[in-house]
Amino acid sequence: MHGSLEVCNHQLTQLPHHPPLARTDHALNYVAAGHLRLDQGGEVEASTGAVLVLPAGTPHEPISGHNLDLWGLRFCATCFGLDETQPLMQVFRRVRLGTLPVVVIPALRRPRLLDLLADLRREQSTSTPETPQLLRSMLHLVLAEVLRAQSYEPTTPVDATTFVADALAFVQRRALTPISLKDVAAAVCRSPAHVAATIKKATGYSVGAWITSARVAEAAARLLHTDAAISEIAMQVGWQDTTHFIRQFRKAHGVTPAAFRRTFQRRHEP
Repeated sequence: MHGSLEVCNHQLTQLPHHPPLARTDHALNYVAAGHLRLDQGGEVEASTGAVLVLPAGTPHEPISGHNLDLWGLRFCATCFGLDETQPLMQVFRRVRLGTLPVVVIPALRRPRLLDLLADLRREQSTSTPETPQLLRSMLHLVLAEVLRAQSYEPTTPVDATTFVADALAFVQRRALTPISLKDVAAAVCRSPAHVAATIKKATGYSVGAWITSARVAEAAARLLHTDAAISEIAMQVGWQDTTHFIRQFRKAHGVTPAAFRRTFQRRHEP
């Protein structure tokens, strides 16, 4: 289970640039100090005390960061028996449906969150009989801190007057089936052109990109947790053309599905 969770801490005067990416893991980035700007379907900013919430498969790209003390936590939800329907995972579900991905931790709770992250980082490097259970317990406590902090604030959708959240929820439910922009538009009773323009403006990504992102995230999980053939996984997540699936997966992860499985499967023990 050690490879299913990773905690890192970086002190950076300037944040180095890397290209847009979308990972199969869920992630939380805690800004213990400094200022961070990120493109996550639109530009977001996080300062001292804020957590950036990154659901699995969400495209994101750092823009800038200054004088950062940055803690990063990523974890394989499937490995810990978690999914976005469960209460502790609601922070990710809300962001996926349109809530802004920045959660400000109350000042009195920040030392507690830092202690938990530091304990997780120490525990991930140990190997005792109790380590898997401790990792699971501490992960739950971190998720609870962020969830409670999010609950203190009004959830702020990207645009509360639009149908964006309903459309993205439909995409998440149906992404593994043969859906199109027309299907999404019908689900929210709008024209395809209006849906396409509104979602692009609200999130920075097209309907097609959201569908592909959901499929690639599910494909990555199946590559890690099953022995199914790549062609079979392609069919399972909605692609009839295996070559097209491999192309889209490589675009998201920088490697082919086969290389991804070889590299990461051993790190994600069931």
